[in-house]
Amino acid sequence: MKKTEKKIENYYKNSYMIITTIALYLSITILKDIFYSLFNISLNDLNNNLKIITNTTYQLFAISISVLFLIKNKDKTLNEFKQYLKIAGIGILTIFVYSITSLLEVAILYYGKVNVQAMSVLSKTIYLISCESLIMAVIALINNKDLEKNIKDISKNYKEYTKKYFKYYLLALLIMMLSNFIINIINPGIAGNEQEIRNTLQKAPIYMFFSAVIFAPFTEEMVFRKAIRNIIKNDTIFIITSGLIFGGLHVIGNINTITDLLYIIPYSTPGIIFAYILTKTDNIFVPIGFHFLHNGLLITLQILTTMI
Repeated sequence: MKKTEKKIENYYKNSYMIITTIALYLSITILKDIFYSLFNISLNDLNNNLKIITNTTYQLFAISISVLFLIKNKDKTLNEFKQYLKIAGIGILTIFVYSITSLLEVAILYYGKVNVQAMSVLSKTIYLISCESLIMAVIALINNKDLEKNIKDISKNYKEYTKKYFKYYLLALLIMMLSNFIINIINPGIAGNEQEIRNTLQKAPIYMFFSAVIFAPFTEEMVFRKAIRNIIKNDTIFIITSGLIFGGLHVIGNINTITDLLYIIPYSTPGIIFAYILTKTDNIFVPIGFHFLHNGLLITLQILTTMI
């Protein structure tokens, strides 16, 4: 009788795993255009080689995540697998909500028949901040149980976390500075993402400050760290995946030459460090805090530079 029950459980578990693995791959593939749109990646603006590289990289990412998902969960019991699906589902939903941010902003204006060109800078600022605040609220609601637990933990241990992990942030900062210096020697200029930030800061400083210092640290850590952590439980694979995706998506929309790909190093470095910190603390507010500090310093320096 027990053998029969075991076979039935294995049958259901294997069925769940096959279906969810296929669903995961299809979901990642379907979300491709949304991700490209979110990070201003237009395949029409890329040459054939970069198109191939971009699409191949994304497909390899989709296949790798799906295969790793299958391998990692093959030894779980049915109940363990169902529990994992619940946690991973929260991560996938978080990624999806973040992915539709830009689409939401455009859709509201489109269906509201708003003339964007007639909007003042102040109106656009208020509108964009409102949309991004809504996205933050939805992501927080999706992850409310873990966030409540993390808030209690950070309120007790913030001094210990700061003392222990601030040196890792400094290491990330040093690597970023050195790699940017070397890249600038090879390919003089600044990263495309950095140029976009400077341009937006000049046109809409209030929005840029909110977006870079408040919205980005919270949402990017919730997505690129916590959501991916929900899906990938292996520490090493999670750290590498989180860092490379974070760095890659900040770079790929601004590639004009092959050497521009080098900027994935300085952009991936903080992602890798923040992912490492999350594995050690299991508290998303620690990397959020360092991300907030990092972006706050950069934007402040940008503002001071424009004033001089």
